[in-house]
Amino acid sequence: MNILVDLTIVFICLFFLIKGSEWVMKGSVALAQRFHISKLVIASTLIALGTGLPTIAVNIFLVIMGKNGMDVAVGNALGTNFVNIGLGLGIPAFMLTIIPKYQVFEKEIPIYLAITALLTSFAFDGVITRVEGIIIMLAYVITLIIIYQYSLREQLREVDNKEVDVDTSTISETITNNLSIKKSLLYLFMGFVVLIVFAIALVSMTGRLSQDFNISEYILGLTIIGIGTSVPMIVTSIKSAKKGYVDIIVGNVFGSTIANIALGIGLTAIFVPLLFNKEAISDIYTFNILNILVIFGLLIEMKLLGKSKSFNWVSGLVIVAFYVIYLLTKIF
Repeated sequence: MNILVDLTIVFICLFFLIKGSEWVMKGSVALAQRFHISKLVIASTLIALGTGLPTIAVNIFLVIMGKNGMDVAVGNALGTNFVNIGLGLGIPAFMLTIIPKYQVFEKEIPIYLAITALLTSFAFDGVITRVEGIIIMLAYVITLIIIYQYSLREQLREVDNKEVDVDTSTISETITNNLSIKKSLLYLFMGFVVLIVFAIALVSMTGRLSQDFNISEYILGLTIIGIGTSVPMIVTSIKSAKKGYVDIIVGNVFGSTIANIALGIGLTAIFVPLLFNKEAISDIYTFNILNILVIFGLLIEMKLLGKSKSFNWVSGLVIVAFYVIYLLTKIF
């Protein structure tokens, strides 16, 4: 009976996490239309941050106020990264062919790989110190500046030279009912608040869930909590895929993972240095293998299936299968 009650509370939290992500997406798209901000920038920053907020809020809450919450926080951060790529990118690839824009392949993906490499090198000795957390945060600030700079160049090419592919059918078709700036900001604010509140509510269940399912705190964070806090990102990607919003899918997945590493791990480590056990270090290496598959999938498909760098059902099958197999090895 206790397990049933606990699962009910978890599902309620997940429901409101999804609702919060929807409000963040709606407000973000409306603002993008109002201010003519690059679709890619909105997806890579605001939406990515909004869908990554559950992980960030959970981790900060765990290390500051929770007892013995370190393993859950580390597992949550790594589990979210796996879900972002394994499901957030893999599932939409089943639904439509995702063709990343040139700016994404040239800049955002290399930045993502660089941030991941930075995390891997810092975690090698089993701890992310406060100094290393600050370095990761500085790298994230530089990342935001770079994304903003190339978004300006993208807009200039669209207006002046029309040399980039503007027919991406992304947020231009989003139904926002001509929301005013005030209402758009209200959606953003409500979305962020709901995400944070119910992420923390989910964290309060960690001890009970660990006992209910008889699993370690690290595996709990890697699976139940990691997947649960990733629900908003997965839902956003799937809904974007249904509407054909390619820029939001790619920007959301890679941007959310970058934000998760920087804020979920880097920012958290500034409060309390994060300890990585041997299993966590091994999982980081496994995550790098998944990244290699993603990049190779892009390059191989570009050569064999057409000139454009793309993710299609083949990539989706490989990515999702890799994640499912990995998940099964952690559970059983």
